[in-house]
Amino acid sequence: MIKKYTLIILLLGIASLSYSQEPTVQQTVEDLLESAGENMSDDSNFQEILDDMESFRQHPLPINSATAEELNQLHLLSELQIHQLMSYREKTGSIYSIYELASIDGFTPDLLQLIEPYLSFDLQEKSSWAKGSSGYLYVKSTRSFSKVNQSNYEGSQERYYLRLKQTLADWEYGLVAEKDPGEAFFSQSNKQGFDYTSAFVNFRIGKTGNRLFAGDYLVSFGQGLVACQGFSIGKSAEASRVFKSAQGIRSYSSTDENLFFRGLACNLTCGHFTFTPFISLHKLDAIVDTLDGKTYFNAFQTSGYHRTGSEITGENSLTQLAGGGHVTYAHDSWSFGFTSVYTRFSAAMNRGDEPYNQFLPEGKENMVAGIDWKGTIKNVFFFGETAIGANSGKALLAGCMLKPAANAEFSLVYRNINKTYFSYFSNAFTESSRVNDEHALYLGLKFYPAPRWIINMYSDIFKFKWIKYTTTAPSTGTESFAQVSYNPSVTTHYYLRIFSEDKEQRLISGNLKYDEPQLTDRVRFNFSHDMNQQFSLNSRMEFSYYRKQVREDGFLICQDVIYKPSDKPFALNGRIAYFNTEGYNSRIYAYENDILFSFSIPALYGEGIRSYINLRYKMSDKFTLWLKLDTTHQFAKNESQQTTDSSTSYEIKIQVRYKF
Repeated sequence: MIKKYTLIILLLGIASLSYSQEPTVQQTVEDLLESAGENMSDDSNFQEILDDMESFRQHPLPINSATAEELNQLHLLSELQIHQLMSYREKTGSIYSIYELASIDGFTPDLLQLIEPYLSFDLQEKSSWAKGSSGYLYVKSTRSFSKVNQSNYEGSQERYYLRLKQTLADWEYGLVAEKDPGEAFFSQSNKQGFDYTSAFVNFRIGKTGNRLFAGDYLVSFGQGLVACQGFSIGKSAEASRVFKSAQGIRSYSSTDENLFFRGLACNLTCGHFTFTPFISLHKLDAIVDTLDGKTYFNAFQTSGYHRTGSEITGENSLTQLAGGGHVTYAHDSWSFGFTSVYTRFSAAMNRGDEPYNQFLPEGKENMVAGIDWKGTIKNVFFFGETAIGANSGKALLAGCMLKPAANAEFSLVYRNINKTYFSYFSNAFTESSRVNDEHALYLGLKFYPAPRWIINMYSDIFKFKWIKYTTTAPSTGTESFAQVSYNPSVTTHYYLRIFSEDKEQRLISGNLKYDEPQLTDRVRFNFSHDMNQQFSLNSRMEFSYYRKQVREDGFLICQDVIYKPSDKPFALNGRIAYFNTEGYNSRIYAYENDILFSFSIPALYGEGIRSYINLRYKMSDKFTLWLKLDTTHQFAKNESQQTTDSSTSYEIKIQVRYKF
């Protein structure tokens, strides 16, 4: 045991972090991912954001010709900042350097450092930038080693992943194939090889920005009440980041096997109008049964795994037909849109008799429509969407963002969604993952009290008028957040974060079921420092407190070391962390750096040591290798909190990229 920990410490002592993503955006990426918390997984559609950042890193965005939509794809600028930038460019003409951006209201030194690697200040035409061509092929394998019984699975425990993408001036295409752990590979139920394959192609129509999409794609309109697929930013450390920058149609190249469309779509611009029709025919996983000669299903199978008999039985057994479109009218600083989506399944949805399902739609068909808006009056940005479902369910989300002072940003979001509203593709700025039965008000503030200091804080008050899956009666709750950041120099950063949530949750005691207040508090202190151009350190302490009839506490301490030699073809990344929580309820989520286009946010609970080491090695101009090794050593305790046993799990990831 001592030898094992000594080896880990020695490895981490010489290792460190070569960020798979650009270092200056690492904290932003981490905050975005952690904002989704336990709802995130390796298969989540965060792929599109990583794609955008990697693309702009290789081909920086020309600041003097970029459209508002392209600036949105940076995922680093708020709508107010984009508006300020566009207005400045219209008044003054070309922007010649990053230092000139400092004169724009809202562009602080920290923000400039964040966006600089992704911008180009060359005075060139947009068409010249768009001609940049890039292509790559990724091959990845992952294997976990643990004591979990997996004898009932068809296949081996390796995960295989292949990704091909090429972008040219006027078109792009791509392919993704994956075999999950436990799934057969070229045998039994998967004689064709990969269990999941996805492909897309899109190309420009004529000389305008019109584009046709075929294969797999995502849709995102308005504020997500009707349709928003892909990763959705929720409440995060950026308290003023509340506006959902809908990007219309995007080709899909991730590994979530459910949350996308498969078919045809296009966007057509004519004057002030943009039309975006789409049609999709997609096979989904579900257990389909027959009653009185009619087919029905109770729920979707969303794991994407096809390892056991029951999982394989439900594979692609349900057909989903979806069609609709979006039309936008844009003039000056305002735009208005209308979205409509029709859905039909090959079997009827039968949700069961649970009280929380009472007002949700059933049957084979569903229809939802909505109107969205966004625009600026002086320095106030307004946005929102209102929607109605086929069963007369109604929803409203409205908000605004403004700068009450030169050193402050304020945001407000109001939600009023009744218990009969439902859309299969909604993904809005809400407390619940299901956009249904929510009445809430969010207030956020970003404040610069002095040079090098930043304060982010928000408060969200929400109410549910009907029973949820986790409650036995209508309930209420509040969520509060505050973060103080201090950056004494470009190489040293501190922040202190406090999070608190108080909401009612179901409690079962014998034959009684009732709601009990559940309090969750977390406190985090983070320190990062660049020792020189090669070595950096990142240290963290986090405490978790949980209260609901019983009390659970926990804490985490971890150390990252960063080593990026400028004259070597390799870089290293490592962490060692110790965690100790009294149960799962006091678990702590800890974002981990990973190989390119991957991420990890393990939930750490109990007592143990978590460590990993990353390697990136550039073999040539075309070939790059990534390797990640991680281990979790868990201690088992008895009722007297004495260690009685321990177990260790390992995981290895290998990825090779070929650029062409």
